[in-house]
Amino acid sequence: MDSPVEFFKKMLLDLAKKNASGLHLSVGSAPMLRIYGRLSAAGEEVLVKEDLEKIVRSFLSEAELNILAEKKELLFVRDFGENFRFRVNIFYQKDSPAISLSYISEVIADLDDLGFPNTFKKNLLNATGLLIVAGPPAAGKTSTIASVIERINKEKKKYVITLEDPIEKIFVNKKSLIDQRQVGRDVNNFLDGLRHCLEEDVDVVYIDEIRVDFEQALPYILELASGNTLVILEVNAENSIRALEKILNTSSQSLTREAVHFMLADVFFGVIVQRLIPNREGSLSLALEVLLSNFAVKSLIREGNIYQLEGIIQNSTEEGMISMNKSIKDLVLSGEVDRTEAGDIEI
Repeated sequence: MDSPVEFFKKMLLDLAKKNASGLHLSVGSAPMLRIYGRLSAAGEEVLVKEDLEKIVRSFLSEAELNILAEKKELLFVRDFGENFRFRVNIFYQKDSPAISLSYISEVIADLDDLGFPNTFKKNLLNATGLLIVAGPPAAGKTSTIASVIERINKEKKKYVITLEDPIEKIFVNKKSLIDQRQVGRDVNNFLDGLRHCLEEDVDVVYIDEIRVDFEQALPYILELASGNTLVILEVNAENSIRALEKILNTSSQSLTREAVHFMLADVFFGVIVQRLIPNREGSLSLALEVLLSNFAVKSLIREGNIYQLEGIIQNSTEEGMISMNKSIKDLVLSGEVDRTEAGDIEI
């Protein structure tokens, strides 16, 4: 058998050859590749604790090893070679390290290729307020947000600040000026980053998923969105209503729930929810739900009747809205996705 470090390098090459999006290494199991949303064993070699420890030590600095020893978990982005950029999550299970790597493509997809309604794309360039991008983990939310920012970067002279944990996509300034700040490295935490944004003449702010202190961050987020700023917030939620609930059910010492309802209604621009669904070609297709602001939407948010928003989405296709069910149904009817992937959606 190759040394654990050489074995790890071969796994990365195997990932590239098979066009996999992720690699999972865990004690007692063979390496697992995620290929178009599904896990597949990469060989029969079962990993042991010593293998994982040597692999971890091969690419972590002494400072990073100390953090891992203290916190038992470490999340970061790392370049392996010239063309391998990964989001790396190292954590402990059964008293042994485990490694999860997600491939980050250097290519930023054009927004026109993602299937967004023209109304959304047209309004985006001059939008202010709060845009929520939601979906389950590994649904491509960060990639979609990168496409949104890149569209602005190509077409508008804007000042953009990102608060990321960690930074994944790297932007090259075109018409816009983009400052990317990594939480824990370039700024201590999200709260400090948001306070800084409030003191800047920033046009667009992208906020990565906030895993802790969301209650404390929300007043800053809503205050930013109430000015002439487009705030793009990433959240884990399976649909528009769940994404809005995460905000509406939040209160803090400085903001009551009632105040959150009114402020969110005032600043709301829209919600994008996405899912990646295996298609007939062996890759993944993007299914979208889009909820955009109008008078009726703002009224329901203000009143807390957000469960009625589903009906508005279904009946507002001319305004650029689309439901997740319709998006999946269209993929099936076009022949792109097999009927079995639609679950209990009526076709």
